[in-house]
Amino acid sequence: MYRSLAMFTLTVSGFVITPMVFAPPLIAHQQTSTGDVEVMIHLDPDDSPYAGKPTLTWFMLMRRNGDIISPSSCNCRVVAYDSRNRAIAHHLPLSPMPIEGHQKGHEAVSTMITFPKPGSYTVVLSGSSKKRDFNRFELRFPVKVRP
Repeated sequence: MYRSLAMFTLTVSGFVITPMVFAPPLIAHQQTSTGDVEVMIHLDPDDSPYAGKPTLTWFMLMRRNGDIISPSSCNCRVVAYDSRNRAIAHHLPLSPMPIEGHQKGHEAVSTMITFPKPGSYTVVLSGSSKKRDFNRFELRFPVKVRP
């Protein structure tokens, strides 16, 4: 005997429209804050990196009021941890990167991370102000790496 999955359909002007049952989750840039600093992370491609491939990873640093914090004013550090909390990438070279769609001169902190296997990871950005105009911070971002 055959089993079937009940599907709901809608007929509009003779066309049958069936909703997708198994759609992958949509992922937006993650943004979090601590103290007086907010950070948004982006990983290529589409915030869902591939295992074994170098992943461009960038962080946009902002103050609570939305003003961009320049990478040159931050002593930043990025570390990536696997699901067992072991560092898989540390002492990563950081460089400034223009932020697309923002005013000229606005830059993000960028680096390349290679996640060795598919699975769950945590990317940690920590930093302190070179000019003492924002507090020391540490922010953690969960990352799901695909095969």
